[in-house]
Amino acid sequence: MGIYFKMAIAYLRKNKLRTLLLILGVVLGILLVFSLNVIENSKDKNDLNASQKLYGGYHVEGIDLKLEDTKKLKDDKNVSKVTTVQNLGNLVDKKGNSILLKSSDKDYLIRKSSKVIKGRLPKNNDEIVIEKRALDSMNISNQINSIVNLTVKKEYKDSNGNNQIHTVDKSFKLVGIIEKPEEYYDLVYELEAFTYGNDENNNIIPNDIVSYDSMISFKSGWKDIKGQSANLMERTGLGRYNCIMNVPFMTKTIDLEGNQDDYKKEILIIVTATIFIFNIFNITLNQMIKEMGLLRLMGSSKKNIKAIIIYQALIIMIVGIILGLVVGVIYSYIGINNYNTSFYESAKIKAKLYISNKDIIKAILVGVFSVIISCIIPIIKISKISPIEAIRQTEKVKAYSENYKLNRVFTKIFGFYGLMGIKNIGRNKSRAIISMISIALGGYVFITTFSSMQDEAGYKIENIYNKYDVTMSFVDAVSDLDNLTYTDNDIDKIKKIDGVSSVNKSYEVSAIFNFKKDEVNKEFTKYNGIKENNTMEYDMNFKIYQNDYINKTLKNFIDKGDLTDIGKITDGYINVVVYNYFYDVAKDHVYKNVFKDINPGDIITIKIPVIENGKSVYKENKVRVCATLKPDWAFRGDGGDRRNLEIMTSSNHSILLIGEQKYTRLGISLKDPYNKKVNSKIEEISNRISSSRFESKLNFREMGKAEAEEYLKSQISIIILVLAIAGINIFCTIRTNLLMRRREISTLRAIGLSSKNMRKMVVYEALAYAVLSFIISLVLSLVNLVGFVNEYNKAYKNFGIEKFMAFTFPLKESITFFIIAIIVCLIAVVISNRDFKKLNIIEGIKDND
Repeated sequence: MGIYFKMAIAYLRKNKLRTLLLILGVVLGILLVFSLNVIENSKDKNDLNASQKLYGGYHVEGIDLKLEDTKKLKDDKNVSKVTTVQNLGNLVDKKGNSILLKSSDKDYLIRKSSKVIKGRLPKNNDEIVIEKRALDSMNISNQINSIVNLTVKKEYKDSNGNNQIHTVDKSFKLVGIIEKPEEYYDLVYELEAFTYGNDENNNIIPNDIVSYDSMISFKSGWKDIKGQSANLMERTGLGRYNCIMNVPFMTKTIDLEGNQDDYKKEILIIVTATIFIFNIFNITLNQMIKEMGLLRLMGSSKKNIKAIIIYQALIIMIVGIILGLVVGVIYSYIGINNYNTSFYESAKIKAKLYISNKDIIKAILVGVFSVIISCIIPIIKISKISPIEAIRQTEKVKAYSENYKLNRVFTKIFGFYGLMGIKNIGRNKSRAIISMISIALGGYVFITTFSSMQDEAGYKIENIYNKYDVTMSFVDAVSDLDNLTYTDNDIDKIKKIDGVSSVNKSYEVSAIFNFKKDEVNKEFTKYNGIKENNTMEYDMNFKIYQNDYINKTLKNFIDKGDLTDIGKITDGYINVVVYNYFYDVAKDHVYKNVFKDINPGDIITIKIPVIENGKSVYKENKVRVCATLKPDWAFRGDGGDRRNLEIMTSSNHSILLIGEQKYTRLGISLKDPYNKKVNSKIEEISNRISSSRFESKLNFREMGKAEAEEYLKSQISIIILVLAIAGINIFCTIRTNLLMRRREISTLRAIGLSSKNMRKMVVYEALAYAVLSFIISLVLSLVNLVGFVNEYNKAYKNFGIEKFMAFTFPLKESITFFIIAIIVCLIAVVISNRDFKKLNIIEGIKDND
């Protein structure tokens, strides 16, 4: 056994280039699988740690709950921790700023990533701590012990289930200032203040209208927060808007749950590495067959011959695995320390490298698997060849007489030497197929990654979430819309900016609609956690549009009825348009009717918040339905992101409904949506208006750029790797074919084959590899892209969009990859053909190796 082990080492030493290539294949396979897993896991865990510091470690927040609801949460079997505070409403000022007012609780502050940066927590209801950003926006002094005069505003339901508004003016002593991490506001913009809270002796608001907010953590941790939240709503009967996920935390941790793309990457890397190693082993075997035949003639058994191959495989596998893991650790360490550094700095954590036993075992298994698979066929092949056949083994050319007509066509097109080059592929089909698959895998990743349909999907999503080039609106969480409006002066300033095409002004507010038990879909009441009575009320979106918008845009979404009377009063009722759908995000993920049946002429009771005698109240109005809207209004029209029932009417009725002409949202169209200068000028105007939020297509696109660039970087690295391996495969295949045909080529040279014609023959062989590889990659890519389009169309059909996108042939991407494939193959030809230019014809004819 010792002599065959030594022979295995001797073969490896003799063929240093092939040995290095074999080890390189194992190293690359292990390196990429190991580093892919380690970097992704480390990124996820570091992101999780940073997210917990920045956004709090809770999973869901219960909003505006009853006391009995908080008890249900504490008793829930899947809830590990509940922290509850009193929801005392909002603090509002005369400028329209609004901040949440809650009872203070140290644990609540910690879990909300808030910390007291100055002063202390309140000890009674005359004291208050306020978020620093709230002080700045309200222009309140941050001097401790200063007096703050604000209005407490609490929306609630009375004993009959009717919505009411309670307001009271209140003076507080500022005893502390709290602060959240700056990055917190990138995803959630709400401001908080804390006082002592209602007790037996001192109440800020009446005890019977106090509600509660609870921060909830699940026993199972961060996994599937969305699903766990839906299940919690189902078990406890909480409404969709009473159970709010910790969106920033969920957004940062969703990648930890794994995704299909990482799985595909691993498969691609494993297949590429296995093909590469298999091809090199196969080539090495062909060079060893005669020597193995001689060993068999000298008395070596099949078992001993197999042992030589197995020993070689073990040596390559062990060396490759060790080097792969070492290089993988270094590569992963460099990678993780160059990822998301600003995010980690904000959270004041240092990126750590997390290497699990699972990552190591998976990488080792990849190395073992790729080597074993690569050895099986050579071992089977060599065991079937007799010693005499092995000694006589040569590469034979098939007879092509049956394809005479095809040969004539090829000869006319490519010439005789071009035909010879193309037919050389058929000399060893297994090597040729492996080489073509190697290139095709790279093409598959390239075409699918850079397909224009990826951008098309992004643009369509951008237009869905950005109905206008620029949108200015007041942030609900920090705005008291009763005291906020965009003035005519604000609108004129925007219109005067060079580059602005038009400004659509509208009034939008959260209002109330009244309904009876048998009038609405039962799923609507259950979904929103509405306690069933004979008569009920719930939130809706109320909008007032200008007549131009109604006549040009709104008319395109009419389902039943028409807009003829939208600006008129019929039989004493103001005419309105109704969007009669809600989106069930928790269960079915489809749009459903709110009212079971609603038709033009129906009368609906609504309540709109207005100011009367200096107080906020709900004003009741009975309105007449003149038309209903199609489901696609939500995404193709100007539907709200809350996906609720919407009622809208003409600005002709503004005075009657809200007492004034008022605008809370501006939709701005630009000549060039991505003109940074114009966007910047509009943003400056928005920033000068209290509580105004600026959103644009430009910002939306730029927000996605970083993520897209990271994805492209990862995909490009894989493409480069796959194509590099493919290039080596082509080089080895063509080089081996030339070596095994050395005598044949020398004979052709002796009878007149010029170096130019020989080069032409080899170039056509390489081009044949490129063309066939391209065809394979194109077929695979088209299958993937058709599935991509079908998946998006199916997903958005639930949103009322019948056809989200159409299939587009990836012409530009296909041509680009075809050129890349040709370049890779030609480079392999140039390198493999260098020695044959200097080949001595006599030595070549005599050569028996």
